[in-house]
Amino acid sequence: MNLPTGTTSPAPLSTEADNSSATTYLAKIAAGLALLTLFVFLPAVNCEFINYDDDVFVTNNPKVAAGLTWEGIKWAFTSADIDYWRPLSWLSHMLDVELFGPVAGAHHLMNLLIHCAAVVMAFLALHRLTRAVWPSAVVAALFAWHPLHVESVVWVAERKDVLCGFFWFFTLWAYARYVESPSPRNYLTVFAGFVLGVMSKPMIVTLPCVLFLLDYWPLRRIDASVLMLWRSGTWRSSLPKLWALVREKLPLLAVIAVLSVSTVYSQHRVGTLSKMDEWSAVLRFQNALVSYASYLVQTVLPVDLCVIYPLKDIPAWQWLASGLLLVAISLASLRLARRAPFVIVGWLWFVGVMVPVIGILQVGGQARADRYTYLPLTGVFIAVVWGAFQWAGGHAGRQRMLSRGVFLALLGCALVARSQIPHWETSVTVFRRAVDVTSKNVIALNNLASELLIRNQPREALRYAQEAAGFTPWQMPWINVMSSHLVLNDYPSAQRAMLAALKLDPKSDLANGAIQQLAFVSSKQPENILLRKLLVSAHVARGDFNAAALQLAEVARIAPNDIDARIDRAAYLAAAGKEAEAITVLEDALKQSPANALAHSNLGSLLTRQGRTQEAISHHLAALAADPENYTSRHNYALLLARTGRTVEARNEFERVLQRNRDFEPTLQRLAWLLATRAECRDGTQALALATRLLQVIKKDTPENLDAFGAAAAAAGDFDRAIKSAQMAIDLARKNNQAPLADAIRARLSLYQSHQPYTESSVRPPSLINKP
Repeated sequence: MNLPTGTTSPAPLSTEADNSSATTYLAKIAAGLALLTLFVFLPAVNCEFINYDDDVFVTNNPKVAAGLTWEGIKWAFTSADIDYWRPLSWLSHMLDVELFGPVAGAHHLMNLLIHCAAVVMAFLALHRLTRAVWPSAVVAALFAWHPLHVESVVWVAERKDVLCGFFWFFTLWAYARYVESPSPRNYLTVFAGFVLGVMSKPMIVTLPCVLFLLDYWPLRRIDASVLMLWRSGTWRSSLPKLWALVREKLPLLAVIAVLSVSTVYSQHRVGTLSKMDEWSAVLRFQNALVSYASYLVQTVLPVDLCVIYPLKDIPAWQWLASGLLLVAISLASLRLARRAPFVIVGWLWFVGVMVPVIGILQVGGQARADRYTYLPLTGVFIAVVWGAFQWAGGHAGRQRMLSRGVFLALLGCALVARSQIPHWETSVTVFRRAVDVTSKNVIALNNLASELLIRNQPREALRYAQEAAGFTPWQMPWINVMSSHLVLNDYPSAQRAMLAALKLDPKSDLANGAIQQLAFVSSKQPENILLRKLLVSAHVARGDFNAAALQLAEVARIAPNDIDARIDRAAYLAAAGKEAEAITVLEDALKQSPANALAHSNLGSLLTRQGRTQEAISHHLAALAADPENYTSRHNYALLLARTGRTVEARNEFERVLQRNRDFEPTLQRLAWLLATRAECRDGTQALALATRLLQVIKKDTPENLDAFGAAAAAAGDFDRAIKSAQMAIDLARKNNQAPLADAIRARLSLYQSHQPYTESSVRPPSLINKP
């Protein structure tokens, strides 16, 4: 049986009879569309919530999880602290929780029912706009069953998409009614539908522009010649008509202005809107071109669909080819504007409605997303379907071909859409699918690892987390690597992963979460010394020496014979400014292990700080007697000798350290400083050689090292290099908020500028304690 071609242009809207048989006919088609859509997507009720937005929006959101409460309703209307203002979406989630609790299948069913309602509304709106029954039904069916729309329907977090879709098409239906019979009441219906759509998702901001397109076709409120004012010569007479069309949409445009500003602001504030310098303008433009082309290709060939497509560098041929494709389609649409106006309308619908999500203002780290096609793709469907029906015309053969083509296309869409649903059953299936069909997909890899950890599959989780960590300087994969190793009781590997995560940003929320996770695991195994030491490493990486010392106190309680833990605790107490307590800890450790070289060396350094020089010397000598080859202990002893004026002895000890480790940075710096600044042993040539090695071989451009190089250069008579190094040291000290050091170097700089070396009577070492 052939599909009737209907009409490709609307009959005069005011003359069509609204009889009961026509209404029944339309109702049957609408019901058929809804039931078939329900059948195609019904397996979605077996899907779970996923750990990507569903947790943030529903399951772990305290405002939503409480159901419909006055506090929650107030929050929905007054807050945009998660992404943007969309109170109707929040209220729908709250209502689901109120009615069904945390039953995932019920939430999925509500998404599906709203989508079915949007499909019916799409059919009714298109029919009222065009008076063409079957083209409207085919477009509605494509909207209903296209595989690119599966994501919007079966992902609970995309409730905002299906709600917005329903109000989008309701507003189009209301606009057609308003054009048929202009009245304040009918316009208020248009405005109300638009505002409800705004309250569902800001994507609807492009709707007034689509209304202008519909004024051209199918409503024919704008003549084609009006669009070419510079050629037609009718611009003066056309302006009032154009202004009337603009004026009637001003209330909608005012809502858009407020919504656009608030949406950009809220997404910047919560961090979902990427910084403009995070992705270059060139990359975002290239990605936009490729995304448009990719959406078109996936419309025809919907394969390898997944939840997230990673944004990455784009080959030149790809974005150039995409740009040429878009230009070619645009030029063809313009050529057909008079003969087939639905083509230019459908094309501009697709291009324009996609603008807010095409990536010029980048939201998140994805290149594109299937859900973004939910509304824009209708424009492509309109252009293709109305074009096909116009081509078929009254030709019986073409009509048969059209009927078969429509049947196969819709059947193919329905089958592929249904085959997509199993990929959405669980978080594991969602992200495994994304990993399988994309490359270097960090978010998918990381989220898959997280879910596998939740499901107690640490070995598989570790594999995906390590792969993700290899692609990005993001903390979360490293934290998942750490968590996997913890579950596998591989504490050394867990420590390495944790330190890698904290190195990226020790104060971030993710870092705080990792510390809390470690503390929780440790609290479940309070006698596990390895776990406590792992927690110590985390605190030290964050500079929290007090917390590290507290953990080591527990280690000492659990394992009183662990002398290393006591020495480490003393070091962190000293770093936290609790030197007296650190001395007591070391003295207790030496009672238990009298010959411990490190305990003697560190205690000597602390006693030096306290001015107890003779006691300090005895402990340093005891350290060297216990371990003569320990160059760290010898370095600390040399510092004490230098401080007490025994310069020649200090020099000898420093040189003995370098005989054992010629690249030991602290000794290179202190000996270079000693030889450059002490008149009784000044040797500018050797000082400059040591300082040069410090910067060129060890490659440690710290303010202290640059200061030592400047002093050495001045001692060697190279005042130009001394001045340059001192200026660099001052800048770096300022950058590091080391104001006293910057002032001291500035005083030395004035000497170098007067061609005088810097001389001091005693050496004040920057640090006298060996931290672990």
